[in-house]
Amino acid sequence: MGSLGELCLKANREAEVLSGVKATHQGAENEELEVARDYDAWLSQETLLARWMRFWLSPQRTVWLNTPVRWLPEAISLRPTDRVLDIGCGYGGVLIYLQRRAGITAAMEGLDCTAIIVERGRKEVLSRGLQDKINLRLGVATDLPYPDASRDVVLCTYVIKHMSDTLLRQMLLEIRRVLKPGGRFCLWEAAPSRYQFMQSWNEKLLRKGLTSNVHLRSLEQLRTFMEEAGFTDLRPYGIGLYYYYPPLPRAGFIASNPAV
Repeated sequence: MGSLGELCLKANREAEVLSGVKATHQGAENEELEVARDYDAWLSQETLLARWMRFWLSPQRTVWLNTPVRWLPEAISLRPTDRVLDIGCGYGGVLIYLQRRAGITAAMEGLDCTAIIVERGRKEVLSRGLQDKINLRLGVATDLPYPDASRDVVLCTYVIKHMSDTLLRQMLLEIRRVLKPGGRFCLWEAAPSRYQFMQSWNEKLLRKGLTSNVHLRSLEQLRTFMEEAGFTDLRPYGIGLYYYYPPLPRAGFIASNPAV
């Protein structure tokens, strides 16, 4: 692994790429770039909170941060030849786990809007000798840099809390565009608490290090967004509590892109 300083320099160079990314919705683009800048600035720090976040992003802790991934290969009927995309891939932990667990032979793709995360993730992939199997790239969820109907499976975990309703709708339509007919989509995210005092506490913690708002949505709210986007066969998935943060609920779905 390179030093944090080296990662920051490379991240600053690669962050310039984001300035040229044109999302369909101009306002959405600006909001996504704000989140990217926040994470780049935050994760380059040596504060206790930044170190804590980098600790949890490590692929070694994937099954703790992304607990539902343990059962995902069976739940989503993952096949070795499936072409998988992970939106908001972080350090690539979910892809690394699935590649080994399911023996994926097709090239896997990860996308993240944060340059310093992508750079570190590429090093994690390289250190495991998976550079020919997993490709991580910089980009935004509302303007996916992939052809139509090119993915069998799309994943999106712990991303949409950073997205306004407008951004979320746009991302879901983009996911449908890149999914093959009959393709599968899995999403999970932190959910609202039933208690207002816990809701306020959770939102405050989730905004640490960020200037953007946090949007926590219930299972039924997620269902509405996904059905409006045209997804079918919705099955709740990943619901429950964070292991490393018990007060915070989680909501999610597995869904299908309708066959033509």
